[in-house]
Amino acid sequence: MPKQWLARRVLNAGQRPTGTAVAGEVAEALRMLRNELKAEAIDDAGKVDYRRLAHSTTLARMQATSSLLRPIDLGELSDDDPRTAFWINIYNVLAIHGVLALEIRESVMEVPSFFGTVAYDVGGFVLTLDEIENGVLRRNAPHPATGSRPFPPGDPRLSLCPSEVDPRIHAALVCASTSCPPVAFYDAAKLDTQLDLAASGYVAADVEVDDTKRLVRLPITFRYYQSDFGAADGIWAFLLRHSTAEQRNALRTAFDADYEFDYHRYDWSLNSIV
Repeated sequence: MPKQWLARRVLNAGQRPTGTAVAGEVAEALRMLRNELKAEAIDDAGKVDYRRLAHSTTLARMQATSSLLRPIDLGELSDDDPRTAFWINIYNVLAIHGVLALEIRESVMEVPSFFGTVAYDVGGFVLTLDEIENGVLRRNAPHPATGSRPFPPGDPRLSLCPSEVDPRIHAALVCASTSCPPVAFYDAAKLDTQLDLAASGYVAADVEVDDTKRLVRLPITFRYYQSDFGAADGIWAFLLRHSTAEQRNALRTAFDADYEFDYHRYDWSLNSIV
């Protein structure tokens, strides 16, 4: 792939402000941005009206909020819940910002290595979407496509990781595509409940039991990131924990009968309202 295609596109680049930004203030700015996005351009199904957003005042709010990330003191995010909520929210905003900044029309696949190049400067660390997901939230796990780890040994960005991988993040990270879960934003004080709701919604919407073919069909995310769930047994446990009562009964029957997994093909078309 030509090197120019792999160059990072830092969407909040600029002269670094003096001093540091308080994490709480940045979180409040993100909350305000979330409210504007939901009111202006995100429907009840979590789809995004990119066309409307591209010409709205909310885009200016997004640009202003992303600039606050440059001087943030990440040392204030010392506990897992604030870290996890913060990085999920940053990922979801960055994905939307990337679609708008690069004028994507149909799919993020229009831009070579979208996830490996679109980035924010956060507290002095430049992080792409891939590095937020696989480097930070997945604790420097191998990339599912390349098998390589985002950060080399001793990289200071390793200090940003939560203490463990929470597989529910895969029901919360939104890569601007149809097969992604609905766009939502997360509050550190309510994170466990919110991630449970996200996981339950993900399983209810995208997991089905086919008794005729003796298959359980589920998002291919479970195959890509099976190590996060704990391989096949962990995936079964996740599905059973986050399913509805009716769905759980069908899954238990499938588990007892040794049904195999069958994965939905990923739909990379834009998660757009129109």
